[in-house]
Amino acid sequence: MMKKNNMPALKDQVYTIIKNRLLEQTYQGGHILTERALAEELRVSRTPVRAALQQLQKESWLRYVPHKGIVVRNLDEKNLTHIFQIRTALEELAVRLACEKITKDQLELLRLLVNQQKKLAQRALPTYNEFIFSDTEFHNIIVTATGNALLRTLVDEIRDKIKRTGINSLYSRPNRIQEAAQEHEAIVDALQRGDEDKALLAMKEHLHLCYTSAYSYIVSETAETAPIECDSDI
Repeated sequence: MMKKNNMPALKDQVYTIIKNRLLEQTYQGGHILTERALAEELRVSRTPVRAALQQLQKESWLRYVPHKGIVVRNLDEKNLTHIFQIRTALEELAVRLACEKITKDQLELLRLLVNQQKKLAQRALPTYNEFIFSDTEFHNIIVTATGNALLRTLVDEIRDKIKRTGINSLYSRPNRIQEAAQEHEAIVDALQRGDEDKALLAMKEHLHLCYTSAYSYIVSETAETAPIECDSDI
């Protein structure tokens, strides 16, 4: 049973659980969520569930549909494009700035992450969440290496959206993890040489492939799936 003696903390716990399920696509686009079912599953009252769902609606993860209930928003092509327009601008700036300032220790951490990603790619059934965590750390190190705190804040503000697009990219084809690891390696190679042009080009190619992979997955899913019908009592 979840802790009940502190309502703000409880609401945050419920919010985190639901958001993680959205990020991991346990709840996919079109899935209907109900306060009653979630409260029973999490063994809490409806109040923290309602608060969490309201917050996720404000953040555009969910929407209310009359006669159905709270529905998980699809990540459509337009949203994906907007996310990548912003991400590309921020991360291209980051890799250019990092090329001048990145430390030996940070480069070693990037190498370790790339090696970890290569090992994940060799698994018969790779764990996508493990890769997303490693991928997030990889890009965070580059942003941190810039020494620009405002840039880090801006990237952090869209990090959850980036993770969601990353999951879609990985689902696009079986060897996407291996491809991404190789793309990351090219970025590290250029950073280690201090070659700003090559680092920028490698980052551009990586983000473009992330975008096109996620785009193809979203288009195929939109064509093949329909909203899940279930009890709409909220």
